[in-house]
Amino acid sequence: MNLKSLRAFLHVMDEGTLIAASKRMNLSQPAASRLIQILEDEIGTKLFYRDQKSLAPTPEAELFYAEAQSVVSAIDDFPQLFRRLRNHSLVPLRVVSQLRAANGLVIPAMVKFAEKAPDVRIALDIHPRRELSRRVQQEKFDVGICVVPWQVKDAQMLEIRETTLKVLLPRGHHLADRSVLTPADLVDEKYVAIARGLMAREAVDRALARSGERLEVFHEVSGTAAAHRLVAGGMGFAFSDPTVLEPSFRENTVLVPWAPEVKMALGLFGPQNHTPHGAAGDFVDCLKTVWDELMPASN
Repeated sequence: MNLKSLRAFLHVMDEGTLIAASKRMNLSQPAASRLIQILEDEIGTKLFYRDQKSLAPTPEAELFYAEAQSVVSAIDDFPQLFRRLRNHSLVPLRVVSQLRAANGLVIPAMVKFAEKAPDVRIALDIHPRRELSRRVQQEKFDVGICVVPWQVKDAQMLEIRETTLKVLLPRGHHLADRSVLTPADLVDEKYVAIARGLMAREAVDRALARSGERLEVFHEVSGTAAAHRLVAGGMGFAFSDPTVLEPSFRENTVLVPWAPEVKMALGLFGPQNHTPHGAAGDFVDCLKTVWDELMPASN
């Protein structure tokens, strides 16, 4: 279908006269009239009643107007569409994250990234660690974050960073101003533990066993977010680190070093078998920036 004919039709409908429409298109009146005739021939329908002075739209023209306007608007949007394709703003940046890293590290990095690339969409997929490897093998991704060691054939490790678990206490707690805490300091406090089988819980249990110490679990929850919420509400203490703690809880809690020292490692990884999104590198930089902002306060 002739695009110039569609434009001529729309201009006649909008302006009300062929003279005004032809001026808008920088055409002669006969040339504009010919475009209307071409369109009518193409669709096999009369669009205007003609007399010597004006064109009056037929009922078919009234019905056709919205469709023609939609087609022309879509075509006019093509340059912007191509710009967005070149800038990777239509295809989302696919981020997969272990649940542990999502709230404290990945989401703040998304906020920072949006300041740099506001037009780039992000698809964030959050899973427990045991589920993450299966999802990575089944679906494409651009950036991933997970506690290591972690081996998946479809991913390559980009960087590994280490953090140290600390005691999370409500702000104002009588132990909150200590420089370091030991199991003996915590024995009479209510321990909010994450469930067995999670790497952080296993690491804490191993450290306690090696030191010959024991902490009785008072509350047990299935994830770190629930533990943080209970601690912020004054329900006890938990083990956490700055990369895990949600920003909304930082005003109501404090992290205090403890002995024995327990370290965790977090890996940033990318795809092994396909080219990542063009903005993946910038997002990884934002993750590193957030990490660097958090960790000085924890060391």
